[in-house]
Amino acid sequence: MKCIYCNSEAELTSSDIITYAITGAKLTKSFVCKTHNAFTNDNYEKKFVADLDFFRNHLGLTTRDGKPIQYKADISVDGTELHNVKISNRESLYAPKEVVAGFDDSGNKILMAPMEKLEKISKGKASAVDISDVTLHKTITADSFLGFHAVHSIAKMAYEWYCYVNNIEEFKAEYKDIVDYILGNNDGDFVDIIIDGNYYHAIDQLSEIGTNAFFQYDDVDGYRYVVFDFWKTIAYRVRICKLPHGATIDTKAFIFELYLYHIDESKSKTVFGAYSLDSKRKTAFVTIKPKNVTIDLWRNFVKRIEKIMSTMVLSVHTLKREVDELSSKLKKYDAGIIDVARLLGFEENNVVTTIEIISQLHLNKDKYDVTKSFNQNLPIILNLDSDTIARTQEDKMEFIKSLVAMDKENKLSEYIWNGIHVFNEIYENEMKLTK
Repeated sequence: MKCIYCNSEAELTSSDIITYAITGAKLTKSFVCKTHNAFTNDNYEKKFVADLDFFRNHLGLTTRDGKPIQYKADISVDGTELHNVKISNRESLYAPKEVVAGFDDSGNKILMAPMEKLEKISKGKASAVDISDVTLHKTITADSFLGFHAVHSIAKMAYEWYCYVNNIEEFKAEYKDIVDYILGNNDGDFVDIIIDGNYYHAIDQLSEIGTNAFFQYDDVDGYRYVVFDFWKTIAYRVRICKLPHGATIDTKAFIFELYLYHIDESKSKTVFGAYSLDSKRKTAFVTIKPKNVTIDLWRNFVKRIEKIMSTMVLSVHTLKREVDELSSKLKKYDAGIIDVARLLGFEENNVVTTIEIISQLHLNKDKYDVTKSFNQNLPIILNLDSDTIARTQEDKMEFIKSLVAMDKENKLSEYIWNGIHVFNEIYENEMKLTK
């Protein structure tokens, strides 16, 4: 095996083909030398990933050691605006272990923490604020998805994925152009954005929020491409190489083998097709250069990106992680160590949604078909049309009010434990089905 960038056989390292920070499904191979692994990471991926910390956090991705992703945002607290505040979840604002720091509109540093801690720091100069309603502001910038670091990172992942699925274990001359682009040796239009409505309609039926999907295909323009559908938000088309001499392409139909890498660490494959109804059309998809994406087009992508904040991807594995975390908190709640606000993560979406799901599982346990998978049962029990769940803010607040009422009546613990026990039985059954 040699480096797929330079053919070096020395110091080959394990490359994260899909950057570990944006996927639950790890994909690695030792076919990149230490020098070029460090180059792509230091020059592109670190900045690309940092720009996505907010979305990574909302998808439930974690650091390598399992800690929540921190991100920077602006918050409004009792009439005060704080900028560049480092946050990991709602609890980090409402019950911080350390001081929360930000800057006001004039650039002055503002600290927020429990009063007893602030009084020691400020020597009596601290003032109280009402934190019952904290508003978070985060701007979604096009550069995070369409800028220099983003498109070069996408090109790197597409090329390495192409080598991985095709068992290419050395640099070859036909890949010189894409490699030179990734290594910064030349400029060029190697990465396009798919703006084809039919494509997004198809991928929406096959994928879910947080999934990274890849496929390769040969197009009638004489090039071989990899399409990287990122988190079911934006699809990038990366030009890999010219087609072999004499290759023929069916201009009427394209069949693609789609590889899906899910947020819950699982992987799957499926097949879908594209059929042209336009006899004058020359390529499989309608695309545009990242630099040419208009404001109107970007707004369409923002609508897709925003679903990350309002959607919870449902799988037995992601829910198991949330349920285990909830069980740990519930034991502290039962022991009187934490109150209902901390139990609910100060109304954290994933915590509240998890309680809602497991309570429905308990309520409808007689309807659960143990011969079928969790994902086959869930849409029926929750009345969903896919394996994602989305609730309006009004629905969430009504459910929280019911939980708080149960807390006052000392019925909340039993209510949640019933759901946890039913889910754990379902999880054990799922593990038996998948053996």
